[in-house]
Amino acid sequence: MSNFTDFISGGGSASFPTIFLHNSQTWVPPQDGNIMIHVIGGGGSGSANNSNLVQSGAAGGYCRKNSLAVTTSGSFTVVVGAGGASRIGSFGTGSAGGTTSVSGTGLPAGTPLRAFGGAAGANSSGTYTAGGTATGGDVNNTGGRGGYQIGGGAVGLTGTGNDGFKGTNSYRSVGADCDILGDFYSSSFGQISGGAGGTLYIAGSIVVEAGELAGGGGNAGATFPMTAGHASIGGGGGFTFNTSVADTISGRGGEGCVVIQYIP
Repeated sequence: MSNFTDFISGGGSASFPTIFLHNSQTWVPPQDGNIMIHVIGGGGSGSANNSNLVQSGAAGGYCRKNSLAVTTSGSFTVVVGAGGASRIGSFGTGSAGGTTSVSGTGLPAGTPLRAFGGAAGANSSGTYTAGGTATGGDVNNTGGRGGYQIGGGAVGLTGTGNDGFKGTNSYRSVGADCDILGDFYSSSFGQISGGAGGTLYIAGSIVVEAGELAGGGGNAGATFPMTAGHASIGGGGGFTFNTSVADTISGRGGEGCVVIQYIP
């Protein structure tokens, strides 16, 4: 179940609304006009382990249809991919993000707009986790990578998403920023933006939560509670390593989303 409610933003104007869909549904255009469709896959979650063989999750893909004429008689099937679930109270790999897709009136039959989910973090020293790809759009970008002792990846709006990075040391891995920074929910008129990546202190105290489309920070330590950074929308969740299973929570991947903007 989504943690968000679908809504129309205050950005743009009454004639050119921006609509955020966080749940799978049949969507019917509320008015005639031209729309831009942004499709964001779910991010993968980070792994948890009692050694430093941990990885953060990768971001979901990003797909965009630049312009489509719609009427109130049309309809669209929207499937929103889930973010990868946190690993809670056990060691192991994370979970991959789900695929988000849009099909319907005016789009080619059998060729939906599709943004695949980002890969899960593994208990491995392998360098990177793979970002989700995308198909069917005028723009199809691969999500940013998480990986070994780095933060979660971010969704890429202008190209391949940014990768997470290590920061000051392996105990403070930083989630990637979205490549266009701004207020996601003020997006309008054919533009969207996201937030900065998450960071954490060594003792598990969260400094900055990841913004929309950004990655969560990784975390590590000894026996105190170890909660990694969670992602919000589309980003990869952070890893955690700790000696105590009971005190371990890896970062969850951000859920998918579909953003529909009426444009002039």
